[in-house]
Parts: sequence; structure tokens; C-alpha cells
Amino acid sequence: MKGGLHARSVPLEYGPDPLEFDGSPTVLFDRPGLTLVGWGTAHMVQATQAGAALAGIPCDDPVRTLGSGPVALGALPFDAAMAGHLVIPRFTLGIARDAGGVTRRWATAVGPADAPLPDTEELFDAVIWQYGATPDVDKDPRVVGVTPEMTATGYAALVRQAVVRMAAPRAALRKVVLSRSVVVELGGPLRLAEVLRRLRSAEPHCTVFSMPVPDGTFFGASPELLVARHGDRVTSHPLAGTVPRGDTARRDADAQRDLARSEKNQVEHRYVVDAIADVLSPFCAELTVPAEPSLVAFRSVAHLGSRIEGRLIEPPAGVLELLAPLHPTPAVGGTPRDEALAFQRAHEAGSRGYWAGPVGWVGASGDGEWMIGIRSARLDDRGTSVTLRAGGGIVADSDPDTEAAEADLKLTTVLDAVVPGASAQLR
Repeated sequence: MKGGLHARSVPLEYGPDPLEFDGSPTVLFDRPGLTLVGWGTAHMVQATQAGAALAGIPCDDPVRTLGSGPVALGALPFDAAMAGHLVIPRFTLGIARDAGGVTRRWATAVGPADAPLPDTEELFDAVIWQYGATPDVDKDPRVVGVTPEMTATGYAALVRQAVVRMAAPRAALRKVVLSRSVVVELGGPLRLAEVLRRLRSAEPHCTVFSMPVPDGTFFGASPELLVARHGDRVTSHPLAGTVPRGDTARRDADAQRDLARSEKNQVEHRYVVDAIADVLSPFCAELTVPAEPSLVAFRSVAHLGSRIEGRLIEPPAGVLELLAPLHPTPAVGGTPRDEALAFQRAHEAGSRGYWAGPVGWVGASGDGEWMIGIRSARLDDRGTSVTLRAGGGIVADSDPDTEAAEADLKLTTVLDAVVPGASAQLR
């Protein structure tokens, strides 16, 4: 970085709703309790170099809270994740809400070391001009066509093939996550800002994100925390084992009860929990792993989830150091990892790209949060083509038709957030 960078964070007494911008931001990470919205690019950095790059940026930061100071955000590809790149934004708006209901706001500027940074008023103005009146919400583009790269019938056949493989004598493969994708062509440019607002409204407990990728924008509402590092604390909250929500209170309660009792889903979930615990244990002085999963319900599906928490050995590993060996967990890959990934590459239609790759942020101290990029889509550079992908974890006693229906449900949930009602064409 010729000439280097410097940064300044300033507290803000007030600010706009973080998703009420007119145009799409460069980067967005919005989870319950923390929002980071960034515009412009001060520097693009490879994921493996992001920690050193951030640590090398002098920063005047009286805010001193999680996410203040210079941060790097981005989506990393499913394959070779750490070869991906992250954005250090030119301007970032941060909003944190603690358990007591106290909200803190700040703005961060990053720029060339030989140029002055804006003062508090200028920095506020630089951020606030991104916002304005909410665009007209009645102008979603029409759907021209929905083209699956693999049909639901083809996906069920693929699941059946994996089940046969796992049932064979002396089979090494015990779980594999399989996915299928659809391409949606639109009659005009998609207003991504409005889609992000719909995702936040529909999935208030998920992390809404929007990140630039080489062939467009990767966006979604992820339910699954891969890894977070806050000081010397590390957290992972894997989800594995899924059931559709019922359409009445009784059916919903029955569905979630059956999920909790399902041996197949319990086995699938335990593969993920054990793998994550095995990776995190060498980094931790203490690690708490639940003996049994809990039910975690979202709008259309419920999952089995286990919140894994630990205290890191001093000096604590940075979040990217933890991320590298964790991805891909059996929640999106399978077990054993090598056998599962080989089966995916040989049989899935099309490339996963950024689907199920890590999405998140890292700060100069090594703190950060990374979600799994599921319930997601990629918008192309023209803004008129959206590629979605969904799937599920397959074990030896998976039912192919049930798995195909689950993948369809996940696809329709995202598709209807992109263009309301568009999922009718998928069926």
C-alpha cells in the first residue's frame, strides 16, 4: 500500500435507520445488536493479509467498541476461502445495541496517510448523504424466467445416489451436503436496497449481508454463525437438522417435536458440533459444548442448534486464524471432509461460488464475526440476473423426496424476498 493509510472513528449522537439508504452500500453486515454499513473502498486486501493490513493503519478511535476503527468486510468463496478478498471501506457507519437497550453510533473514515481525514461534522455529512427518502416500493422488476440448473427430481436422484454410497460396505462417507441452484432472469434492474429491507423484515433474527464479489453482489440473510471472536471469547452456533415450520400452531409444535426426537437429524447435527469442537479446542483454555442441541426457529424452517463458547488461550487467536481451519464445517461440507467435498465436486451442478462460504468482518484487534453464506443469492453486474442455491445435509437414512422438498422451501424463501411471488414460477 503505497504511502499507507490512516483512520479516524467518531461517535455520533444520532443517525438514520441503517437500512434506509437510497442506493446499495459497498458492504453491509447487519445482525441483531450490530450493524456495519460501508461505502467506497480505501483498500482491497486478501483475507490472509487482512489482519496485518488493519493492524498497520493508525487510528484515532475514542469510540473503542466492537466494530469501531478500521474494519475489513466481505464474502469469501466456498472453495479456497482464504484466497478471497475483503474491502476496507472509505466510510463506515456503525451501530451497536447492547442487551440493556443502549444504542451507540459511530462513523469511521479511512484514507491516504498523506491526506487529512474529515472532522466529526464532515464525517457525519459524508455518511448521511448516502441516505434519503425510501424508494418507491411498487416497482419490482418482473420475472422473465426461472431456470433450474438441476430440477427437484434430479436433486432427489442425487440424494439417492449419496445414500447408496454411504450405505455401501466399508463406506468412508458419513454425511455430505448437497445443493442445487436456479437462475432468475429479470425484466429490469433489481433494486437491491429494497430486497435487503425485505430480508430484514422477514428474518429479524438473521444476519442480513451484501458484499461485492468479482461477478456481482452476494447478498442474503444467514441464520448460522460460523465463528465470532470478541476479545478472548470465541463463539460458534452451528445449525444442522431442519424441518419446515407448520402452518398452524399445533402442526408447528408437532414438527419441531419430531425434529428434536429425530435420530437422523441428531446424528447429522452431532457431526457438525464435534468437528467444530475439535478445531476450536487447541485454541481454547476453556470450551463449553452442549451435550444436546436446542431448537432454533426461523420464519419458514426450524433447525437443531448448539451454541459453542470458549475462552481463548493468551494471546488470543484472531478471528481469521480461527476461521481458516473451521471452513467448511460438516454443516455445509460433510464428513469426512475430503470425501464429502470430492462427492460434491463430482456431482453437484454448477459451481457453488460464494454460496455457503464465510461472510463477515474483521477488525484491527482480531475481533470479528463470520456467518455461513446460506439463504443467499448472487446478483450479476447488470442487476438483471440472480442466482440462488440451496440444499441440505444428507446422511445414510435421508429420504430423497423429503430432502428435495426442503431444498425447494429454502429456495422459495429467498426467491420471494428477491421478487415477491416469484417462487410460483419455480413450482
